[in-house]
Amino acid sequence: MAQRRYSILILGDPPSRTRKIHLSHRGLQAVLLCGGLALLAIAYVVLQYLTVQVKETELQQLRKTVETQRVVGQKLTLVQEELKQLRAFDHQIRHLAGMKEAEGEDGAAVGGGNLKVEEAIREGKMAEQQTLLVDQLYQDLRRMEREVALRAESLKTLTDYLTEQKDRLAATPSIWPTRGYVSSRFGPRKSPFTGRRQRHTGIDVAAQMGTPIVASADGVVTFSGRLAGYGRAIVITHGFGFKSFYGHNKKNKVKKGVRVKRGQVIGLVGSTGYSTGSHVHYEVLVKDNPVNPLNYIIDDKRRQSAIRGN
Repeated sequence: MAQRRYSILILGDPPSRTRKIHLSHRGLQAVLLCGGLALLAIAYVVLQYLTVQVKETELQQLRKTVETQRVVGQKLTLVQEELKQLRAFDHQIRHLAGMKEAEGEDGAAVGGGNLKVEEAIREGKMAEQQTLLVDQLYQDLRRMEREVALRAESLKTLTDYLTEQKDRLAATPSIWPTRGYVSSRFGPRKSPFTGRRQRHTGIDVAAQMGTPIVASADGVVTFSGRLAGYGRAIVITHGFGFKSFYGHNKKNKVKKGVRVKRGQVIGLVGSTGYSTGSHVHYEVLVKDNPVNPLNYIIDDKRRQSAIRGN
């Protein structure tokens, strides 16, 4: 049986360049097979190229994610060190102020080697590694946010407390009203005018006529003028329930409504009103109740010296 033959015409321009190629049946099969293999090879190469490009893009994204996590992890570590110092400062101040410890985080290390992440790296699970790195990053950020919020609230409470204590200390009468000695103490005594027992609501500090009288604490002058029995007198309201009273003055140097500071001169020692000599009658009142002024004076050396002079 005669073998089939095939002709392939290759048309040219001009037509005189037309070529004819004669192929047997087997030859045509071989050509078609080679063409198919060539197309498959080209498709494979193209597919591999596209796959490499996709993997390269994913790898670059992963590298960026890892680098971002590393940089942020370093920053979080620095923030954590600052928070450690902040916690130590908070602890020290609270200890000095006698306050309870503030609630806070346990201070675990940030970005300190997540075991799941390390395991994923060893096994080459890139996608899982990326997910775990991002998850760890967000966990660290949330923990740091909680820590910062807690410390901010703690410091606000501490600041408010210390401010109140500072204001309270500034408002507490704590120094001598003048230089001299205690000629009459707080409590029961015999009246120098009637000879009867009476309650002395302050202390008398004897001093030379014209010796300066100073405010024993910060406050506002709520009275400055003459008062029956006490002559020229001054009342200072300090806040937190404290008031101080200065009587028998030769001269008042402050007017009602003036704000004064501890140690500021407010008058001069005199003997106005019912008095047997130059001195200042000094009272400390807590919620309008007279208390012993000597219990509030913190200058121990002068205190002992003034009392011995009695």
